[in-house]
Amino acid sequence: MIELDPQTIRLAQQGDEDACRTIIRELHRPILATIYRFLGPRFRPDYEDIAQDIFLKLFRSIERFDHDRGVKFTTWAFTFVRNHCFDILKKRRITSTSLSVGDEDDRQWGFEDTDTRKPSETAENTELGRKIEEAVSCLGDEQRMAFVLREYEGLEYQVIADVMNVSEGTVKSRLHRAKEALRQRLAPYLRTGA
Repeated sequence: MIELDPQTIRLAQQGDEDACRTIIRELHRPILATIYRFLGPRFRPDYEDIAQDIFLKLFRSIERFDHDRGVKFTTWAFTFVRNHCFDILKKRRITSTSLSVGDEDDRQWGFEDTDTRKPSETAENTELGRKIEEAVSCLGDEQRMAFVLREYEGLEYQVIADVMNVSEGTVKSRLHRAKEALRQRLAPYLRTGA
């Protein structure tokens, strides 16, 4: 995950439009990707609106960010993503959604695997990808968020702990339980001895 220059943050806190645009440019794709992977295709028409709402909340509160406290700006920003996504789930009263793979809209967002594969490999990977995403969507909200931030966004354990406002041990525990649940759910699809 990219970390923004502290000077850019300070300028944005002072209302500098170029600095604000830099923040949006750097964080837009990671935030959209997290929204996509956490909320799933049911919310596809709302991805940009959700991201915009998150950025509005972030910029309304940016003067409260204190770099000297040792918190990374991206950690602080992803806390807004987490909280907003959880609020959306509460409002819509759903606990999980299924994510799709290979949809034309996915290519628009840049989430498609760009490797060139044989048609048979693509079919296998597409089917396995669907099964994996269905299994991920069945995880509890807290486990799913930890899993998405770690496995898809590549955030460190401590950063995830800060985003989720829990201990690093809690993050590791949630990830362990998530991976065990996924392993059990996906056992029929995984090759043994590979």
